[in-house]
Amino acid sequence: MINSCVLVGRLGNDPEMRYTPSGTAVVNFRMAVTRQRRSQDAEEQTDWLNIVAFGKTAEFVAQYLDKGSLIGVEGRVQSRTWETQDGQRRSAVEIVANNIQALESRQEAERRRAAKGQAAPTPSEEAPPPDEVEPPSETEDPFGDD
Repeated sequence: MINSCVLVGRLGNDPEMRYTPSGTAVVNFRMAVTRQRRSQDAEEQTDWLNIVAFGKTAEFVAQYLDKGSLIGVEGRVQSRTWETQDGQRRSAVEIVANNIQALESRQEAERRRAAKGQAAPTPSEEAPPPDEVEPPSETEDPFGDD
């Protein structure tokens, strides 16, 4: 069996960062992915997908990406069901990301934010103190501007 997906699209909202009780970073966001319709004269359609990432990938997303960021996601599709406190059954389908890459340069991201009047993303208020987060190595550029 194969459960693998590769997606390219834009963040539909700013990432929401939190931590599990054991201290694992978790980030959630929605991603807009466009697809062509079957007929040539038809417009593109947009699919909105829920994405979740854990650990260092979650920390990268929370620190460097924001609404509108162009990204690539490698992951798997996961469905889950649960029961609410009032007894209603709920279900969700989401993409669990193994790898997320920024697909726009830092300059492109700054131009996009400036055009929308946005500032650069700020680390989540729930982020651990700087001494608890391992900084990226100097040879590692998350935006690919090497």
